[in-house]
Amino acid sequence: MRYINRESILADFPELVDAAEQARHEILREPDPTRRQEVIANNRDKWVAFRTAFSQLSHRKCWYTECMNPGTDDDIDHYRPKGRVAEDDEHGGYWWEALNWRNFRLSCHRANRLRENPDTGETYGKGDHFPLLNEGERCRAPGDDLNRERPLLLDPCDPFDPPLLTFDIDGSAALAPEYQSDAEADRRVQETRRYLHLDWPAIKEARQQLYRDIRTKVSDGEGQEKRYLSGELGGREALKATARDLIELAREDKPYSVAAKAYIARFRHIPWVNRAVLPHCA
Repeated sequence: MRYINRESILADFPELVDAAEQARHEILREPDPTRRQEVIANNRDKWVAFRTAFSQLSHRKCWYTECMNPGTDDDIDHYRPKGRVAEDDEHGGYWWEALNWRNFRLSCHRANRLRENPDTGETYGKGDHFPLLNEGERCRAPGDDLNRERPLLLDPCDPFDPPLLTFDIDGSAALAPEYQSDAEADRRVQETRRYLHLDWPAIKEARQQLYRDIRTKVSDGEGQEKRYLSGELGGREALKATARDLIELAREDKPYSVAAKAYIARFRHIPWVNRAVLPHCA
């Protein structure tokens, strides 16, 4: 999960924002709940229209998992569910947020849709889930202050949330070391792993392979550095090429780039990695 600053949408795609806002006001004006749900359904195209713009923001990657899904359209997820809340049978959903474009997230099918994880046998996926740290703070009407809610699931649009995540060398998502003593952060990371399928087998395996690739390149670099220090011609150029390869893996437009950054940081004790690679992996 990488932080997504979506505010550029206002300048780059004002027509999408305007259309969603018009539909949102239409929904707010409709007092009848049944008719209101019809208005929401009839305006589905307004949130689907954000798919291309959001995809450009994240270099075609899911905002939750950082995976790419060529050949499959990603979903526009409503961070706060529009029709119902799985955690509260009496909640009618955040219908007033259904066409609020800041409530939209770009999600792959694995993160958004209910699926059984073949490794764990558990059925998750965000779907209509929106658990809170304190259910007593849940908003129920347009006049309620959404800022009082403390979501359990990490939000890629909140700059404080993605840094809570890191990745182990087996490919699994984990709590970042600097938050190890924070019980609330740990709970949020563990529940986000489950609900959003951050450790879906294929995604986890891709991160595992990424770690192996990085480890191999670092090992190659250590040999190249020895050649360079011994005066062998070509050693420095080979090391520079390896450093460039590692920097490339951590580029924002690469799949699992946040995991790549975390894996590269594991080799910060190696001087050339610390000096020539990590400064370019911010």
